[in-house]
Amino acid sequence: MIALSGALTAFVFNAIYAEGWIDLEVYREGGAAVLRHTSVYNLIVGENWLKFTYSPFAAMLFTPFALVGMETAVALWVLISILALEVVIWILVGRTAVKRRGRRATHTLVGVIAILPLYPVALTLWNGQVGIILLLVIIVDLTHGKEKWRGLGTGIAAGIKLTPLIFIPYLLVTRRFRAALMAGLGFLGTVILGFLVLPADSRDYWGGAFFDTQRVVTGQGADSFNQSLRGVLMIMPGSWPTVPLWLALCAVVGTGGLLVAAWTAKKVGELAGITVCAIVGLLVSPVSWPHHWVWCIPLLVLWAQRAQRVDATLEKAGVGFLWLIFLLPGYITLATVQIYPSHAGTWLMLLMGSYVLSGLSTLLALAIYFGRSDWRQRRRGSGDDLPFSVVAG
Repeated sequence: MIALSGALTAFVFNAIYAEGWIDLEVYREGGAAVLRHTSVYNLIVGENWLKFTYSPFAAMLFTPFALVGMETAVALWVLISILALEVVIWILVGRTAVKRRGRRATHTLVGVIAILPLYPVALTLWNGQVGIILLLVIIVDLTHGKEKWRGLGTGIAAGIKLTPLIFIPYLLVTRRFRAALMAGLGFLGTVILGFLVLPADSRDYWGGAFFDTQRVVTGQGADSFNQSLRGVLMIMPGSWPTVPLWLALCAVVGTGGLLVAAWTAKKVGELAGITVCAIVGLLVSPVSWPHHWVWCIPLLVLWAQRAQRVDATLEKAGVGFLWLIFLLPGYITLATVQIYPSHAGTWLMLLMGSYVLSGLSTLLALAIYFGRSDWRQRRRGSGDDLPFSVVAG
C-alpha cells in the first residue's frame, strides 16, 4: 500500500508540475539514445545540462522506460524503489529472532515508516535514482543467493554503477575467492555485452568518460553535497594539496576499512560486513552524493536491533542521533543553498560533512571494540556478546 500510494502520488505530481526525477529523465534519455542508435555520452539533458554517467550496459537496461511516458516511468520507478526498500527491511528484520510472519511484517512496516523520511532515501525517490534497487540486489546476492552463484549479482550491479566494485576486494579479504571470481565475471560480462551492442559508446565510456568526475559534478556549489573524503577536502577552507592528501586518505581508509569490514562479517554476520564495506566505498569514492548513502538503511536497522536486544539506553540514544544525522543536515543544507545561498558558510560545510564523520566513526568504533574484545578474550579465555554499534560523528 505504501509503494502504491507513493507511485500514485509521484504520477500525479509529475503530471501536474513536471518537476523532480531528474536522474530518471537522464536514464530514459540514455535508453532512448540506444533505441535511436545515437551517442549516449553526447546527451545533454534538461536545464541543468545533465549527462549520462552510467555504463553502456546500464543504458541498455533503461530502454524500457524510454518506451513509456515520463509520468508512467516515474510511477513505475517509485513503485519498484519502495518495494525494494520494503524487501531490504524485511530481510534485515528477519536476521534477528523476529520469526513470526505477523510480527516481522509489523517490524518491517515500522522500519519503512522510519526510513522513508531520511534525506538519502527521500532524495533517491525524488531524483529517480537507482541506489535502493542496487542495495537490494547486493544484499540478496551476497546473503541469500545460491553459494555457487554468489557474487554474480554484485558484479552485474557494478556493471550498472561502478561503486559496487568495492565488494570484490571485500570478498577477497574474507577469503571467498569463488564469489569474488563470480563478481568479476559478472562485471566483465556486462562490459563485453556493452561492446557487442554499443561498441562506439563502450569505447567512449571505458576510454575515459567513466573517470571524468566533471560529468557528475555539475552546477554551482555541487561540491558542497559530495559526501566522500574528496568532497570534504574540496570544501575545506585554505589551500590543501587535495589530490595527494585524498589518495593518502583513501589508501588508509580503504585498506583499514576493508579489514574492519571483514572483521565485522566474522564477528557479527554477513549483513553487517556488507554494510561496513559499502561505507568504505562511499568514503573513498571520488563522488558520493547524499542519495548514495542509502546504505544508512542497514546501518540503522542493524544497530537498532542490537540496541533493542541488549536494552542499552546509550545505544538507543546513539541510534536516534544517527537517524537525525541522516534526516536533518541534508534538508537544512538544501534549503539554505536554495533560499539563502549567502548564509552557506563554514557551519554548513561541517553540517554536510556529518555523513563522512559518521562513516569514519563507524569504522573507528568497530575497530576499537573488536580489538578490545579480542584482547579481553585472550586474557580471559571467554567470549563476549559482540555488538554492531557505532559512534556517530
